[in-house]
Amino acid sequence: MYRKVELKLFNSTFFYSFLFNKFTISNHSYMFRHFFFSAIAVCWLTYTQAQTDVDALNYARIYHGSTARALGVGGAFGALGGDISTYNINPAGLGVFRTSELVLSPGFLLSNVESEFGGESNSTNYNKFRFGSVGAAFAKVNENPEDDWKTFNFGFGYNQLANFDKRFSYRGSTAGTISESFLERANGLFPEQLNSFYEGLAYDTDFIFNPDENDLTSYAADLGAGNIIEKRESFTSEGSLYELAFALAGNYRHKLFFGGTLGLPILNYRQNTLYREVDDEDQYPIFNSVLFEERFNTTGIGINFKLGAIYRINRMYRVGLAIHTPTRMTLTDEFSVEMSTNLTYDQTQGPVQNVNEVVAELVDYELRNPWRVVASGAAIIKKMGFVSADVEWVNYGGSRYSFDTDLYPGFTGYADEVNGLIKDKYTHALNVRLGAEYVYKLLRVRAGYAYYGSPFAADIETIGAVRQNLSFGLGIRPNSIYLDLAVIRSLQKELYVPYTTVASPNSQEVNNQIGLTNIMATVGLKF
Repeated sequence: MYRKVELKLFNSTFFYSFLFNKFTISNHSYMFRHFFFSAIAVCWLTYTQAQTDVDALNYARIYHGSTARALGVGGAFGALGGDISTYNINPAGLGVFRTSELVLSPGFLLSNVESEFGGESNSTNYNKFRFGSVGAAFAKVNENPEDDWKTFNFGFGYNQLANFDKRFSYRGSTAGTISESFLERANGLFPEQLNSFYEGLAYDTDFIFNPDENDLTSYAADLGAGNIIEKRESFTSEGSLYELAFALAGNYRHKLFFGGTLGLPILNYRQNTLYREVDDEDQYPIFNSVLFEERFNTTGIGINFKLGAIYRINRMYRVGLAIHTPTRMTLTDEFSVEMSTNLTYDQTQGPVQNVNEVVAELVDYELRNPWRVVASGAAIIKKMGFVSADVEWVNYGGSRYSFDTDLYPGFTGYADEVNGLIKDKYTHALNVRLGAEYVYKLLRVRAGYAYYGSPFAADIETIGAVRQNLSFGLGIRPNSIYLDLAVIRSLQKELYVPYTTVASPNSQEVNNQIGLTNIMATVGLKF
């Protein structure tokens, strides 16, 4: 048996080897997963990497409503206006303002994830302060009553569109091991051909090895498909998608409102996964433990435009329509992986720790998210409140990646493959938001419901692809300073797969039940 027993510590940035292995859509992609599969499970899940169809979907699934008032009615504010969250929904809503306002919306996220794996359950609670929005609307009222244009308003807002904060962990003993995945990728290749970000790590830390020194293309491991081993993993993701919005709007005869927004989305996403297999029972003579850690970070900024109109049919009814252009984002990825094994080659010498780390160079690329159309309607009941509805159409299959092929010559084929996968795997969906507000003197009572449809094509098997939110809110609205409060509850299901294999009879699946409670407060000043 041919084995390495020396301690290894390695740091590398050999970029082109990384590119060659990373940007290939197949069962041989370089890392066993990237990014949480929020409310999604695909039956043929393969190893994923950055710049995948999953990333494109997650960055396109935004949730409107960033102030407590808008969130309290489920985000259904497209035909109402008078709230800075409309900058990101229907910018014509800015034209409804008759006075100027300053708005600040702090919030709090409470998360609970129940993870079931191998017959064992684990609960993870996570609480974090979140920032919903800050912004202003400046109303310029035309003092000439004979003029058809009654107001010209402008405003800005910094509004959260998506929150990526998430934590969960699990542990359980099941048949099979991640070494099966490494072996499938390694067999048939010489050691110098192994992917340094995946099976190459396993080889350098002696998790897999050449059993015959005369055949360096065949590999073995101390653990196999028939072994029952305890598996543990902790998953942490943090970050958000905000949009800095600059809006202009006009009011024509108090009948027709027009508006436009220049949006600058800002993305910040960080993920860390720490996967372990541990032999606490000392069942296996050489293997003690293995640890595989991934650290990932994506940052970037983009640009889009939104155009909208609201038509006031009469004092009670109004309708709205808005079109959002595709968002073009310039993104940068950072990625590193580390593996360590604890092996006992000789009982008299004791355990040996083998460590290897690989750090990739930065990768810059562009992502274009799809068009959106938002149709809205509202009924305003005098001295009682309103009911409202938004229907949003979005084609999730319209996202596209592009790369600078002068800097990254191997990207052209990858872009074609992943863009083709996006087109085939995803389709258009309808997102529906419903809300109501009841007025009693200075008090406002609100309720809302939001349904975000499945983005997947009909032939793709999914779990929990639909997301539904229930929301409730209260507000106090005197003349100059107002206070709103909203509570939003969301329940999701998720199937998480730590690694996959092609030939193994064992499949590793983690079933997550995710409960999210968002609490948002908004303080506003009219002037």
